Amino acid sequence: MNPILYLIYHFLKQLVRLSFWAYYSKITVLNRRNFRFDRPTILVSNHPNTLLDPLHAAVRVPMVVHFLANASLFRGAFQNWFFSTFFCIPVERPEDVNGRPLNNQQAFRQAGAFLAGGGCLYIAPEGTSYIGRRIRPLKTGAARIALSAENQNGFELGLSIMPVGLTYEASNCFGRRLTVYAGEPIWIKDYEALYREDEFQAARQLTDDLEDTLRSLAIHTRNEEEDRLIARLETLLRNSDPVSEPVHFARVQYLIAKLRYWQENSPEPAGQFRHEVGAYFRTLEEQRTEDRALSRPPRPLWLHFAGLVLLFPVFLHGLAHNFLPAFIPVWITRRLKLDIEYNSTVKILAGLITFPLFYFLQYRLIYWLYDGQTALIYLLTLLPAGFFAWAFFRHQQRVLRYFRFRRSPEKEKLRARRQAIWEKTANLLAKKIS
Repeated sequence: MNPILYLIYHFLKQLVRLSFWAYYSKITVLNRRNFRFDRPTILVSNHPNTLLDPLHAAVRVPMVVHFLANASLFRGAFQNWFFSTFFCIPVERPEDVNGRPLNNQQAFRQAGAFLAGGGCLYIAPEGTSYIGRRIRPLKTGAARIALSAENQNGFELGLSIMPVGLTYEASNCFGRRLTVYAGEPIWIKDYEALYREDEFQAARQLTDDLEDTLRSLAIHTRNEEEDRLIARLETLLRNSDPVSEPVHFARVQYLIAKLRYWQENSPEPAGQFRHEVGAYFRTLEEQRTEDRALSRPPRPLWLHFAGLVLLFPVFLHGLAHNFLPAFIPVWITRRLKLDIEYNSTVKILAGLITFPLFYFLQYRLIYWLYDGQTALIYLLTLLPAGFFAWAFFRHQQRVLRYFRFRRSPEKEKLRARRQAIWEKTANLLAKKIS
């Protein structure tokens, strides 16, 4: 590889890591050891969050990763140069060709040659990005590329597919959690005999196996209704019985399985439970409060007011000096009116420009008004103060919602409804409902 491109790749990789550290409140990586490989590999993941999904997988791999990217990204001279130079191979989708037959033979040959040279290639086998916590049916492209590459090397290449499950708490929002789950490699040589008999069936079987694996590595819900129910029960679980993220992930997967079993075997009580959960959370929304106000009230009021008075100046400092660089990415996202899957991508890309730019201008202003030492101290406070302002604002929101709950004439009824839901949820997890 060109040494300049190699250095640029690793610079961008560290920049992406820093951006993710700032954007997400917590990133949990499960089976981290599986990312440590140096062999020909196709890296795949589910695809709910457009350009961020391949980066969440690629930044954890020590190899230089290339990407199979939508041909639409290569339209225009600059875009074609940029994506072709920086590790991307174009592949056509039906929505990219305006009705003409797809022609991906060149992309497949280029991908096969790259893998034969020991490379690592990222592919999103769902084909298109869809928001939501579910794995859509996979296209066979990744399997066909893998089998073709191995076949051209006599099935001695040692190629594997490395599946990665991505579970976003809220994929289009700042300050939320993300779980990255690295699965076990799927070795392509295991499909040699089937490929010799029937190439199409081998690609179909490998794709089905990959789809099943991805569903085990992410929170996979069947539809929006089930996803909404699971998200609400997750809120109850986090507020009433907080555990570590790996334990929480396994707990939610188990809860999904138990709910489906209950629905299939006792549809009426399961349906009534879903209705109770929906009614409870709709009431919370109507009263502009939240579940946390019932389960985890804030610290003693005197402590809250003392903190409000003492820390309010720090909040103002963080808010005043971070407002524009934080607001402009949000404003750009709203103005562009892109599909919701692009929101986080646009916010992060815009933030990579606005925060360094405004921090530099503010630093120069303080340097001009005072001196270099004061300006440096001021600069070092900007990012921590910004995070503090965000946390302070969120805390005040929670306190306000708690006060609304305390003033509600239905607070005892809400408590009783929540307790009934919590008992049924706990029974599901304890295998007492079947």
